[in-house]
Amino acid sequence: MMQRQRRVCRVCDQGLKLRYTDPETLRQFVNRRGKILSRRVSRLCAKHQNWMATEIDRARKLALLPYEDKP
Repeated sequence: MMQRQRRVCRVCDQGLKLRYTDPETLRQFVNRRGKILSRRVSRLCAKHQNWMATEIDRARKLALLPYEDKP
């Protein structure tokens, strides 16, 4: 029987800093349309997924990230 590889959160593993003041890092977790990627796609743990979504919301409110990119 084939075992599944254990998924490792990028923030936990690499010590990535998710801050609303750093929109370039947060852009990695937003698709081309401006939507926040799901946990399955972003490969973050639940704690950091919620943290990342909060930081993206803060960055959007300060106009550091767009709510939606026009195609």
